[in-house]
Amino acid sequence: MLEYLSIRNFAIINDLSLPFFPGLTVLTGETGAGKSVIVDGLQAVLGDRVDPSVVRTGADASLVEARFGDVSVPFPDGVDPGGEEDLVLTREIRREGRGRGTVNGSLAPFSLLRTLGEGLVDFHGQHEHQSLLQASVHLETLDRFAGLGSTRAEFSERFRALSDIRAKVSAFRTNEKERLARQDYLRFVVQELGGASLSADEEERLLTEEKILSSAEKLHHAGLSALENIYEGEMSAFERGRSSLSSLSGMVRTDERLKEIVELLEGAVTQLEESGYLLRDYAASVEADPAHLLQVQERLALLASLKKKYGPAIEDVLRTLEEAEKELAAIQDGESGLEGLAAREAELAAQTERLSAELGLKRREAAQEFKEKVQAELAQLAMEKVRFEVSFGSVPMGETGSDEVEFLICANPGEPLMPLRKIASGGELSRVMLALKRILAGSDRIGTLVFDEVDAGIGGRVASILGRKLKEIARHHQVLCITHLAPVAAFSDRHILVEKTARDGRTVVGVRYLEGEERVRELARMIGGLEVKPGSIESAKGLLEEARG
Repeated sequence: MLEYLSIRNFAIINDLSLPFFPGLTVLTGETGAGKSVIVDGLQAVLGDRVDPSVVRTGADASLVEARFGDVSVPFPDGVDPGGEEDLVLTREIRREGRGRGTVNGSLAPFSLLRTLGEGLVDFHGQHEHQSLLQASVHLETLDRFAGLGSTRAEFSERFRALSDIRAKVSAFRTNEKERLARQDYLRFVVQELGGASLSADEEERLLTEEKILSSAEKLHHAGLSALENIYEGEMSAFERGRSSLSSLSGMVRTDERLKEIVELLEGAVTQLEESGYLLRDYAASVEADPAHLLQVQERLALLASLKKKYGPAIEDVLRTLEEAEKELAAIQDGESGLEGLAAREAELAAQTERLSAELGLKRREAAQEFKEKVQAELAQLAMEKVRFEVSFGSVPMGETGSDEVEFLICANPGEPLMPLRKIASGGELSRVMLALKRILAGSDRIGTLVFDEVDAGIGGRVASILGRKLKEIARHHQVLCITHLAPVAAFSDRHILVEKTARDGRTVVGVRYLEGEERVRELARMIGGLEVKPGSIESAKGLLEEARG
């Protein structure tokens, strides 16, 4: 629902801020006061094409902002609404031709504003903004009237599943040669890499082992030499340290200053002894083994070869093995599952044919009642001679079935039925839209409807009927209506007066909500003209009483 609209420097509008509410809101005012300019501003912020000439004289840019609450319109893929409960759209139109749009503060292309706008507001009165003029919408309109939502959803689900299976079967059969070649390659990869028994840390471990084996003789001799010098030789560091410790230990009682030195020597002797044990074990463990060294080098060469083919790292080689195993399993599963897919394909094909036929039958049954209801609504709107028809055609089966539907109308006796989109009269078109909206009021998903000049060419009793129907539609939607007829305005929940005045030599558009006596006087002006007479006042009060009744 539209909650707020702000327009600055747009055509004759200088600065306008206007809240909106649920129900039926009418905009009235003298011809040229700026009522339609407000609608133009709303269309602009919803992505309509706008000429830079709309920028008010003396300004560099126009800015329109609209806030919608209780929004259920789906966002296109990849669009983040920012987690806001409200949807705020802005549109800047610059005099030099550039501009920008935003959605909840984030820059957005005009195409996104247009996409969102199609689900937020339905405009009636301007041909290019009539969603029901699009033949693609007619089938959905008829299905909503017929209550075919669940049947259509079931059909769409079956059709999509059928399409998916057919695509899989087709791809499997079309790519048989490539599939077999791929299968042979994957088997080779799995055999080669699986047989290699790789592990993620093996290469690092082998490189360390190769380094030690390559220098085993040097390491062995170095260990023995160190063992001789540190522990096992007659003049080893251990023996000298132990002798020095023995000499000094007996002198501690004579000179206490030797105590700390003795303690340090005790620790050093102990460490030398432990180092000796470790060196003895190390020297015994390190010995040349040419055969084992060759095995390590051959294994490293194999790893280098696999990395070159599948790498660059062992982790990549292991990942290749995992992916090859999965793909090979999928191909093998596909071979065994093809027969099952074919059976499922036949089953779904039969189901979709049955549901498509069921949809077609129910649509044709509902079309007659829909046609009668539309013609009855039009008759009450001073279009008694209009003929309305629902035309059916056949198309290749898609997600909505095999039916093509288009609304046809003949506005003048003797003329042939024509597609709804070819109606020339804006007033007739608006009333046809009103009739359709009245019939579909409870099921239409668009929250806000805007009617511009919906009352063209009617008056008297029909005007009151029109107002009452707008009121009925407003039970399910927010309705904004520009009208010149007091009987229509009298049915509104809220009444906005649009006035054009001069200020500092410039035209300024002002708006305000009318209540009480002000509303009565505006209705009286609409009845009797600029000069408000007592009789017009009484008529205005009568219209309000009738609308409340």
